[in-house]
Amino acid sequence: MRFWLWLLIIFPRYFLRGVSWGSRLDLVPFHRFTLGKCSRIEKGVVINNGMGDVIIHDGVHTGIGCIILGPVELHRHVGLAQYVRVVGMHHGLEVDTPHHCQPSTRAPIIMEEDAFVGTGAVILGKKNGEPLVLGRYCRVGANAVVTDDIPPYTIAVGNPARVIRRWDATRNEWVRTTEEEAERLREELRARYRTRRDGG
Repeated sequence: MRFWLWLLIIFPRYFLRGVSWGSRLDLVPFHRFTLGKCSRIEKGVVINNGMGDVIIHDGVHTGIGCIILGPVELHRHVGLAQYVRVVGMHHGLEVDTPHHCQPSTRAPIIMEEDAFVGTGAVILGKKNGEPLVLGRYCRVGANAVVTDDIPPYTIAVGNPARVIRRWDATRNEWVRTTEEEAERLREELRARYRTRRDGG
């Protein structure tokens, strides 16, 4: 019976639409998993929606060996290079209790259109439960560890990731940015999501 369910439901819905045979989909029925048109899930990718929805929009590409733990939303044309970790949850930190016995908390992650994350980077959702947002067309360097929002049209590198450049539309080039300017851009991004959340 399970084979026929897989053959009639899972196979045509995902594996004929860009999910590699070597990937692993750990999906539960009480959270959503959607895969947009022309999106590609490469070999060795693990996707788990046990903690929250995993929404993958059109034209998204995930490189070999990525891990995506919901809640996560990847907007159009997001790119994940090889071995990127996107972790939308946190374990408890009680010292007297084994970690696997502690409750997990949701830490939503949103990657806006055309954001790109370099090889081996780790994206960790915020512990306060607010969404961590990678803004439109931002670039995250290889092996970076992202624990805070990355503003649109910026480049972030390092551990922890910090914004080092932004796109200057008037000069039509990437320019260095200060930490104060990066924080201002970050606050503009947060304000936009607060407005959406509050129904504004």
